[in-house]
Amino acid sequence: MFYSNSWTKCLICLIFITCGNSECPKPQVEGNQNVVLTNDALLKNDFPEGSEATFECANGYMKDQGSESITCTSGEWSTLELTCKKKDCGAPKEMPHLTYEFGEEGTLFGASARAFCEKGYQVQGSSYRQCFATGWSGRSRCEVVTCDEPFEIKNGTILEKPDKEFPEYGDVIQYSCDEGYTLIGNKSIECNEDGEYNSFPPECKDVNDIPLKPTTTISTTSASITTLTVPPTIRVSGKHNDIGEHDTNAATGNAAVVGSVIGMVIARTRREKTQEEKRSYYNF
Repeated sequence: MFYSNSWTKCLICLIFITCGNSECPKPQVEGNQNVVLTNDALLKNDFPEGSEATFECANGYMKDQGSESITCTSGEWSTLELTCKKKDCGAPKEMPHLTYEFGEEGTLFGASARAFCEKGYQVQGSSYRQCFATGWSGRSRCEVVTCDEPFEIKNGTILEKPDKEFPEYGDVIQYSCDEGYTLIGNKSIECNEDGEYNSFPPECKDVNDIPLKPTTTISTTSASITTLTVPPTIRVSGKHNDIGEHDTNAATGNAAVVGSVIGMVIARTRREKTQEEKRSYYNF
């Protein structure tokens, strides 16, 4: 009788101890990839009654609200209340002449941004940057576009250029010809946004080597005369890089000669017409 009662009491105590020390399985997070177990929880193998397991936000996420821990009660875990949201990298640091274009994700974790430079500048470094858990990847900056060193010209010189080895976007190079030479082309060239000049350098030609225009025939009813077309004023660089006076005077002189010849032709025509009218009158 005593033996039977002793075993009964032991069995009851064993059941009580077993029920009171129920273990929980290793905690799992299903359907929520933004939350992970802490390293301490991952290293544990046993989770007895009353023990706790802690969670944290995954890489690239930060706590939004709720508790990070759950508790083992009667072999089951309590509900995890922790919620996490993406980290925000914020706008990248402002740099001169630089702007960014963002996608749908804006500046949140995983988003990308494309760097753009103002006209006349080009991107150096990263053209695209991505928002990581530690911030924006890479670095971007804008540097001004440069052109090659300006060309020297034969029988001429560079009158004005920027005080730098390589001209930058918007810089202008001015040329001038030596005395006795004519400038053919643009007297100045400009460094464009693509790193090229807007035109070729000019040439300097000897004034005597420039051909005149073809001749022109002027006709009247009873006479004709051939004269040279007056050439346009030619730009010639002199000692002071101005228009050569001798060319302007020459053009003016040619115009005066042509006008004088035309006047003589008209006067002659009128005299001949008058004489013809007199002869017709007396013969009548």
